[in-house]
Amino acid sequence: MQRRFFLGGMAALATRPSPAKNNVIRSIALAPVECRFHRFVAMNSYDAAPKGHTYSNTLVRITTGDGAEGVGVMEYRPPDDAFLRAARTLIGADPLVLYEMRNGRITGRNPAFPVLRQYRHLDGPLFDLIGKLTSKPAYQLIGPAVRDRIEVYDGTLYFSDVWFPRVGVKACVEEAEEACKKGYRGIKLKMGRGAKWMERRAGTQRDIDVTNAVRRAVGARVKVLVDANDGYKDHQEELWRYISETAQSNVGWLEEMFPQDVALYAALKDRMEKAGIRSQIAEGENETEISAFLPYLKPRRLYDVVQMDIRRGGFLDNAELARVAAEAGAQSVPHNWGSQIGGFMGLHLSRAVKSVPAAEDDRSVCDVVIADGYEFLDGCYTVPEKPGLALAVDQKLYLLKCSKAEVVLS
Repeated sequence: MQRRFFLGGMAALATRPSPAKNNVIRSIALAPVECRFHRFVAMNSYDAAPKGHTYSNTLVRITTGDGAEGVGVMEYRPPDDAFLRAARTLIGADPLVLYEMRNGRITGRNPAFPVLRQYRHLDGPLFDLIGKLTSKPAYQLIGPAVRDRIEVYDGTLYFSDVWFPRVGVKACVEEAEEACKKGYRGIKLKMGRGAKWMERRAGTQRDIDVTNAVRRAVGARVKVLVDANDGYKDHQEELWRYISETAQSNVGWLEEMFPQDVALYAALKDRMEKAGIRSQIAEGENETEISAFLPYLKPRRLYDVVQMDIRRGGFLDNAELARVAAEAGAQSVPHNWGSQIGGFMGLHLSRAVKSVPAAEDDRSVCDVVIADGYEFLDGCYTVPEKPGLALAVDQKLYLLKCSKAEVVLS
């Protein structure tokens, strides 16, 4: 059932600028949408079941009185009453005063609208909307272009060997080969089978076998990254066994091998340096504040790649984290999962921020979203020079699939 909320108490806006009536935000529509991966995706080290073929997002449509619309998605949680109350404070506001701007760039969030700090995923639909209102691509609201093509990696290679035991390691190899045939020059393999899905030592051996088999299959030019989702927690020696026995495979980065711990990461760095292993350390997808990264960047750089989630952190916090990381000699590649729109946000950030050299691609699509002008070729995307994120909604499909569960704030 569609629900519609009408905002009272407009006195709260009395101290804000009074824009032309048609330029203010008139409605915010929220609706669950089902999106799909390019194929069946298995599970990771903590999952209770495979990811499957589909996932759900909450689509966000922010519309002004003159019909301009910003399109985005929420982060991983659906909207609750607290979010609805906070989002209502945007009704009647001029989109162009929601952020602090200088020379056409967005430099911060207007403190008069605390909802933007509390729910940073709103950067997505609002940058789309402001870009459309100012006739600028979203990346230009962050900064000038620093690269023309954005490298991406395929992040969908999960535990298919476990889910399809008769195929085994070959299942992961075939997925890696498919990604390379489609043009990807970077792939990320899930590790940590011994945390849940296999006995510990057998799981480590399978992690080793998959990594080395994939490297042999894809060749030396493809970047092979690994992510354990903390699957080696409390098992440092098993982790070292994995690292040392895959050294010949030149793993690009080791992501979330165990939970954040300064002493443990320092010890791992020491051990890797002594052994001459040059894989990078990547971490941080579950962190929501830049301050959480600082002990791992200074005085010693323990993280080589920081990974705040692109939706949870939004454009602004991810851009600032990239700046902080660069000062320590690190890079940022924001985490993205279960969100085609999150992928587009990552592309725009990389287009404008030098220390964000790549984006994570979950190879998914949302049928109700029309993305205009994104082109993938030879492992890289080009970003369209169209306003905002260059997104629109297929209204016929939206009415068919989403409107019955839509919530509208107006």
